[in-house]
Amino acid sequence: MSHDAPAPKAKVSQTTSETTPAKQTTESSAEALPDVSPTDWQLVLVSPEHKISKEVSANQLVTVDGGQQIDRRIQQPYEELVAAAKKAGIQLKLISAFRSVSDQTSVFNTRVAQLMSRENLSEEAAKKRAMQTMTEPGYSEHHTGLAIDVVDQEWLASNPSMILDESYSEHTGAKWLQENARRFGFIVRYPDGKETITKITYEPWHLRYVGEESAEYIEAHHITFEEFIQELMEK
Repeated sequence: MSHDAPAPKAKVSQTTSETTPAKQTTESSAEALPDVSPTDWQLVLVSPEHKISKEVSANQLVTVDGGQQIDRRIQQPYEELVAAAKKAGIQLKLISAFRSVSDQTSVFNTRVAQLMSRENLSEEAAKKRAMQTMTEPGYSEHHTGLAIDVVDQEWLASNPSMILDESYSEHTGAKWLQENARRFGFIVRYPDGKETITKITYEPWHLRYVGEESAEYIEAHHITFEEFIQELMEK
């Protein structure tokens, strides 16, 4: 299954940035499991196999770039991420953030109806087809306000239609995010080669806020968010 980002998914090997060195990870953040709980607000697990239990409230959201909304608790780390990228010569552009369950339902149902009409599919078949390129309402990380899709302006200028493909991960912006997002508490949520766990293909543009310690641990150990939550539950 792929995700409900605004474009197809990339699938290439990870690279590192030569623009700005990442913050040096400490032994505790890179090796020791952080002293956090899977019930912490920033660690809510939402995925194709985990439905959101409670949608983020409207008063918990704040509007940032281009009218996009995020959980106000991640506004500062998000702005620090953008500022650090700018200092490195990279202008980030937020192309997707919070999306309500109702909005996702509307988009999803429209797509199902289109498939039923154009391809003469049953409703069940149309839903299965739609879920190949979209996330079922209630199962998208964008419902949490903790997920952001970001690209760099250089890439955007050459791709005005915002059709993301594997070439994006080769851009300076994507490389910088892979290496530096963790410093601000974000992870590349759907890493390359982990599709059987995340159920979503590699998306170098999709970041998820989990907190700095957790982000450092996840990225240093090359694990998924799902695997990290499992480790926390077993400790």
